[in-house]
Amino acid sequence: MQFKPKSLFIFSFLMAFSVESFSATETLNDYPRDQLRKFTEVYSVIKNNYVEDIDDNKLFNDAIAGALAGLDPHSTYLDYEGLKDFGIATGGEFGGLGLEVGMEDGLVKVVSPIEDTPAYRAGIKSGDLIVQLDGVSVKGLSISDAIKKMRGKPDTQIKLSISRKGESGLVDILLTRAIIKNPSVKYKLTDVGYPYVRITQFQERTGQDLAKILTTIREKTEGPIKGLVLDLRNNPGGVVSSAVAVSAAFLKKDSLVVYSDGRTADSKMRLFANPRNYSGPDPDDDYLKDLPPEMKSVPMVVLVNAGSASASEIVSGALQDHQRAKVLGTQSFGKGTIQTLLPLSNGSAVKLTVAKYFTPSGRSIQAKGITPDFVVEDPAISGEEDAKLRREANLTNHLANPKDDQAVAKSATNLPVMEKSEPKTQFADHNQFEAGTDKDYQYAQAINLLKGVGIAKVKVK
Repeated sequence: MQFKPKSLFIFSFLMAFSVESFSATETLNDYPRDQLRKFTEVYSVIKNNYVEDIDDNKLFNDAIAGALAGLDPHSTYLDYEGLKDFGIATGGEFGGLGLEVGMEDGLVKVVSPIEDTPAYRAGIKSGDLIVQLDGVSVKGLSISDAIKKMRGKPDTQIKLSISRKGESGLVDILLTRAIIKNPSVKYKLTDVGYPYVRITQFQERTGQDLAKILTTIREKTEGPIKGLVLDLRNNPGGVVSSAVAVSAAFLKKDSLVVYSDGRTADSKMRLFANPRNYSGPDPDDDYLKDLPPEMKSVPMVVLVNAGSASASEIVSGALQDHQRAKVLGTQSFGKGTIQTLLPLSNGSAVKLTVAKYFTPSGRSIQAKGITPDFVVEDPAISGEEDAKLRREANLTNHLANPKDDQAVAKSATNLPVMEKSEPKTQFADHNQFEAGTDKDYQYAQAINLLKGVGIAKVKVK
């Protein structure tokens, strides 16, 4: 199935969703009577015997959220406010702290901090677990409730208590909320002839923004463009049609970018480097048609790490499979599933995993990730063992890789253990480097690769 150009794609912290109609009546044709009777009995027991009076709406919402959370880490229930938050994030401007988050073992897990935001400047990193918000435990909160608490009026403050692997106890960080304006595409001309392009997430206009930046790079670069670094590190994903557009900017027209498979006809898609799959059927809407021609052939290196997920893995997998670019860094996150947003009649919605996607060569990255052509660890992080704790394979109830019989079993045994000690106010490795500069080790090795210089692989202790 091809994407319809006017369909609404709403950002998820790890993938994009297409909106489809949903009729509750259709699901009740063959409902399990015995199981529903059991549920009503439990409901009656709670209402009649619980120590405090329970609001019916809360009880049912929690039951729905629990049912979805038991399926996989990315299926969830969104109330009206939660839906609005996802829509705001898709547009690239919203109020809050600058964090892409998910849930892990009942805690809020940082997928990635957004650059140049309060959270990023405070040193919060991918994989950090938010244990408390203003001194109140997040246990029992839904992801939408946690997001609501973190968002608020600009210039107001909130205290996050965070657990990080390798750090004893909790770290208290006081953040001041701000309007988060997050342009998804940035660039630098750090090295003459070797432009650097960073995509922080895949928003609705990422393809258009990339086209403008590549044109600007061509105009500002004297002489030939000898190589290009595409940085997808800590990019949690986003709108899948924008991932197709980014791939199409560098691939030959009509190259297969990604395909998916699921139980329903709508979940079986084949998406190509063709404007019909990222901008629509009208040729005049093809915002990539005037790209500098050398963008289809310039040597490329794609940077990935454990924070590169979903749509990032679609792009890096497509460029790698078509031998269009070399991938450098560390194993990516491994989210190979697609979620669909199913609106309900009361204004809420169910975000449901409906398909698994595959790279052009047929690889599934689910619970495995993209394996770089050149494995180069980042000395700024404390080793690959820490990174492993941040991947899909370590999320509770993750789906197994459909092409790997030996895929990691669902388990929460490798989750960080909370140590009982007094909170601190700063991490030992608080500072973050600026990407795309000489202080960025993986970027420097990517430039070496493009220039034909040997890559210095440093094994992090």
